[in-house]
Amino acid sequence: MKILAIMGSPRNKGNTYKVTRGVEERMKQLGNVEFEYLFLKDADLKMCRGCFNCVKNGEELCPIKDSRAEIENKMFEADGVILASPVYCENVSGLMKNFIDRFSFVFHRPRFFDQKLMVLATSAGGGLKETIDYLKKLQIWGFGTPVELSVITPPWPQSDALQKKNEKNINNAAEEFYQKLQEGRQPPNFMQYMHFRFLKETSKLGYLPADLEFYKDKGEFFYDTSVSPLKKIFAPLIMKFAFFMMRDMEPKS
Repeated sequence: MKILAIMGSPRNKGNTYKVTRGVEERMKQLGNVEFEYLFLKDADLKMCRGCFNCVKNGEELCPIKDSRAEIENKMFEADGVILASPVYCENVSGLMKNFIDRFSFVFHRPRFFDQKLMVLATSAGGGLKETIDYLKKLQIWGFGTPVELSVITPPWPQSDALQKKNEKNINNAAEEFYQKLQEGRQPPNFMQYMHFRFLKETSKLGYLPADLEFYKDKGEFFYDTSVSPLKKIFAPLIMKFAFFMMRDMEPKS
């Protein structure tokens, strides 16, 4: 199994790297696992310009010429992806945020259905929940429910109690991720199903040509799977309410 660890720290081998290495060491004890590290600080990934072209017309029409497509291919080639970031001001690092911005089209057109995700954050104290919650939103890129790992790394020597707690959390997350990698595609949870229904419906407006093309042949979900009857019953009701609340955003006639 191949894991791609996307590192959002501007430091070479700081706390985020050390924690990710701990995950690697435990997973290699469990089976045949290969790790590749992609350091965003060294990647040719320029700042997003916010032109919206990738979302509206397709990512192949992005005006920025760099290694974005190569990074996407690396993600496709992996069985699992780890998104690792230190906490900066209660959120992900700037490097990780730009990575997410450059792949914003995947929020509209998910594709990583055969990959599993771990979201990893380190902090000297606060902001872990906010950062993990933000990274968890990337499950709608197709990954499904991610494995979470939050580790406190204070700027002073760790107590024995904290060190044991961190080691336990790292090992538990590594074991959970290893087990998740054995799973195939899963039926969608409610959030994933609603995300699909919302984007498929809004694509019909025709204002986002890339979305219209992407969703025109989609059935009940992004891929063939079972969708529970309850989801099918409640989704249209929630959609009606959502569109009612968003009525001021309707296109001008």
